[in-house]
Amino acid sequence: MKLSIVSRLSLLYAGLLGIAVTVVIVASSIALVLDLDTFSRNIVLAKHEEARVLVDQYRAEGTSLKAAAPQIANTLRSIGLSVAVFDEKGNFLGGDKSVHPRMLGRFVAMRRHFTTIAPPFFFTRPPGAPTLEGPPPSPGAGRSFPEPTNITMVDGGFVAFEPSMPLLLVELIPYWRVVVVVAVVAVLLSWMVGRLFAQQALRPISDLSESLKALAGGDFTQRRFVASGGDEIGTLTAAYNEAAASVARAMSERKETEERMRQFVADAGHELRTPLTVIGGYIDVLRRGAVTEPTIARQILGTMSIEKEHMRGLIDRLMRLARLDSDTPPRAESIDLAELLRSQCDAARRLDEAREIDYSVEGSGGVIGDRTELGEALWNVVENALKYAPDAPIHLRAVKNNGHTTITVRDEGPGMSESERLHAFERFYRGDQRGEITGSGLGLAIAKRAVERAGGSIGIESAPARGTTVTITL
Repeated sequence: MKLSIVSRLSLLYAGLLGIAVTVVIVASSIALVLDLDTFSRNIVLAKHEEARVLVDQYRAEGTSLKAAAPQIANTLRSIGLSVAVFDEKGNFLGGDKSVHPRMLGRFVAMRRHFTTIAPPFFFTRPPGAPTLEGPPPSPGAGRSFPEPTNITMVDGGFVAFEPSMPLLLVELIPYWRVVVVVAVVAVLLSWMVGRLFAQQALRPISDLSESLKALAGGDFTQRRFVASGGDEIGTLTAAYNEAAASVARAMSERKETEERMRQFVADAGHELRTPLTVIGGYIDVLRRGAVTEPTIARQILGTMSIEKEHMRGLIDRLMRLARLDSDTPPRAESIDLAELLRSQCDAARRLDEAREIDYSVEGSGGVIGDRTELGEALWNVVENALKYAPDAPIHLRAVKNNGHTTITVRDEGPGMSESERLHAFERFYRGDQRGEITGSGLGLAIAKRAVERAGGSIGIESAPARGTTVTITL
């Protein structure tokens, strides 16, 4: 079973603390053993004088060293210290048989040598060792050599001392019990506290996981998370917020696009159904015999031709709008404003030679954009003015200032109502006062989309009897 990140982090905290506590316990135990060893050696030095006093007491009572050896060893024995009594030849007399000083044989030989050759002799004690009661022997009375710290000479033999390491370790058991309990409690506390800290630190990740699950389930509602600090979790949270915002925008745009597409399909179907219905009705009339009457047949064919042209124009505009709605980026090129406006005026004059149509350009330079798309946008605005402002003058003007270009198309026609102005750029909207004017209601929608693809904006100002002004800003 794979553990969660919280569990792994809490176990890591507890493991690190456990390692640290183990190191402390081992180091402190070594220090205590060394201190106890030093302490036991000091005890041995103090035991030398005590051993001599005990032997002298038993001698005074008439007890030999061999007979008193067990009692002497038992009296001198203490925690962490083993004692054994030997005679002058090094033979074991009593005490702990496991005590076998390495220096004992050499010690016996040296004693025998000095006793035979140059008696009396004495042993000098290490610095700090207790001294015998009474005046010290004269330095010139005999030979001397250092006395080992774990062997002391007594009347008739030797008393050997040996610190017991197992006993020293046994003395550490209470200490180990305490520190082990403390260590276990500390490790458990570190695990609990580490788990709380890990849960708190990883809470944003859990929240992000839940939000991502919601996204996977189709809930594209944006959820923003705030993480303090500039750590990795804060960076992850910021990245998620940006991604969630992008997804929310994309889904919102997709929803709007789908809604527009449904409306577009419905409106396109309605607009195409009308000419098809008219043409289909006239075909039925012709089938019922009208084709034999030349006058009626010519009228029917003329009407069918008009509807055919209307349907072809509608399909053509639908294809243009579909192309503008595609993801294909526009082709950027430098456009001469004067040439652009002049071409639009020339095309408009060819349709209505008697109308006043003029243009003007203020400021030098051109504009960057797709020549075809911007020309199409501008022509749709001009064509709209030609249809809905009959016989009224049309003025085209371009102004370039501070890096911005403004193109206006103003007519002196009847203008629009406020309701018509607000809906002018909607697809298939043709206004309430269109009368018998043919059209598809897509001209201004195509212009708006083309301007938006160029990175610009388009607006309209109009009022009844005050004309209409369409402004394109690039």
